Amino acid sequence: MTQAIMTLERAVSGIETKSLNASRGVRLAIGFGIVAASYAAVIIEGLHGVGFAGLS
Repeated sequence: MTQAIMTLERAVSGIETKSLNASRGVRLAIGFGIVAASYAAVIIEGLHGVGFAGLS
């Protein structure tokens, strides 16, 4: 019985670790996406400001 409980505990711990790692990866990807979108907005505004054809 004790061995079964310890096996379940290890399995749950492994699942929690994988979940935390996945969560960090998602947060990191969202952060990079926000930064990339911000840079794109700045570049587009800059091109629009100098009258770049096609963005007017």
